[in-house]
Parts: sequence; C-alpha cells; structure tokens
Amino acid sequence: MKSIGDGSSTRVWLDSWVFDAAPRRPYNKESRMNLRLKVSELISSDGAWRVERLRGLFLEGDIKRIMSFPPNKALKDVWIWAYSKDGKYSVKSGSCLAAQPLCVAEPILEATKRTNKLKEKKVWKVRIVSKIKLFL
Repeated sequence: MKSIGDGSSTRVWLDSWVFDAAPRRPYNKESRMNLRLKVSELISSDGAWRVERLRGLFLEGDIKRIMSFPPNKALKDVWIWAYSKDGKYSVKSGSCLAAQPLCVAEPILEATKRTNKLKEKKVWKVRIVSKIKLFL
C-alpha cells in the first residue's frame, strides 16, 4: 500500500492507499471519476487535507480513515507493507498473514460468498440443455 507523504506519486483511484481490513483504493461517491487525479490535489498548500474536496469525492467512512493519517509534504509517497508496524516486509509478517487469511480478507470473502450463492441459484434456473449447465 502507499504511505502518503506529499501525494504527488499516488493516484487516488488506481493505487491502494486507504487501509480498512486490508489495503485498498477509496470508494467513489460518484459514478464518474478522473483517473489521473493525484492525492496531492487533495492536500492544501499548508499541508492539511482539503476536507471539502474529500467530502465531494469519498464516502464518510473513507473520509474518516483518510483524515486519521495526516499528509507530510516534506516526504515523498512510498510503498509500504501494511501488515507490519515498521512498514517493511519480513518473513514473519508474511507467515502471520498467510496463517490467518480469513482475518484480513473476511469482509471480502463474506460479500463474495453471498454473491456466489445468488449466482448459483440463478444458474440452475436457466433454461438450457443440462450438459451445458456443467460449464456455467
């Protein structure tokens, strides 16, 4: 995930820079988005977040997460390992993550399971030759 410094190298909608249960991109409030928008455009000249701009782009939960880490215009954005305190990957932190994948990905897995169950029910109701249903 990206750790925000001045925001100049982090793309708002394409890079993972918000940490929830796992590193992710922020959720968009509107259907249209500028894919070239940089995080630096969300930071004022005095180094604080532009709250009015955040409110126009993101959902309230993401705004709270973003506001919880202040940007630092004196530093560049850097990639970090989100699952260790110092931001550096270690075999130990990777092993811990691998040993507990459900803890990190639980919200994602639950949503996927629900979606798959709905699809599964609909697939078996489709009117096609039963041989073809095996490939759905």
